[in-house]
Amino acid sequence: MIEIKNLVKNYGDKRALKGISFTVNDDEVLGFLGPNGAGKTTTMNIITGYLSSTSGTVQVNGHDILEEPELA
Repeated sequence: MIEIKNLVKNYGDKRALKGISFTVNDDEVLGFLGPNGAGKTTTMNIITGYLSSTSGTVQVNGHDILEEPELA
């Protein structure tokens, strides 16, 4: 399970993500679609731990990616 809550990412005064929240349950397939500049790559980079968020949380199988990255 992937759980995203109120994810925000700012680059200086530019806001790339504004309070994104969603959940992907086990055995679900998610299509992540949107126009260029919508924040898809930024969101995926935060989920994988490659990039940190300005605020909000990401949990993978109940483990916060910042607090327990190895378990996530």
